[in-house]
Amino acid sequence: MLESTDSYSPVLPISPLAVPNPVFVTSEPQFSTGGIGVPLHRLAAVRKAQGVSIANLARRLNMDAIDVREQEKPTSDLLLSLLYKWREILDVPVSELLIDPEDALDDPIKSRALLVRVMKTARSILETAHEKSILRMAQTLFDQLVEIMPELKDVSAWPTVGQSREFKDYGQAIYRRFDPSVEQTIME
Repeated sequence: MLESTDSYSPVLPISPLAVPNPVFVTSEPQFSTGGIGVPLHRLAAVRKAQGVSIANLARRLNMDAIDVREQEKPTSDLLLSLLYKWREILDVPVSELLIDPEDALDDPIKSRALLVRVMKTARSILETAHEKSILRMAQTLFDQLVEIMPELKDVSAWPTVGQSREFKDYGQAIYRRFDPSVEQTIME
């Protein structure tokens, strides 16, 4: 293993997904941030504002939920490649994930998250409505939202059915058998 005399240049793996636990530090940042425990990012706040669950994020990042929670801690020092993966999943600019001490980024993130939700609702109405007046109002709302924020044009509607599960997601319940005698007792 290579040793480094510089405190700011640790030996890191090339790909964070190549190892089971990506490299991140939660106690003391490795790079100069102006002090110990200084918040470096807003991953948790943005994730919550976007309505993405820890389980969904962990699945999409291909890691455990515990690791995702560790990465969400504002003082965790993440690799840039991980930060860009978060950006891709949360669908926000990297600048909204990082903390700039001079700017309050809370308002733009909240506004964007609210507009995305309204656009999802407008898309859902457009897809399910049959009356011309409702379709016209939904189309007007859609056009107004795109005028306010052009990137909302590609936002999809709310899901109409739940996410289908894979066989591995069912757990132990799928292996249990129901006793027919119990069914007769319940029916009586």
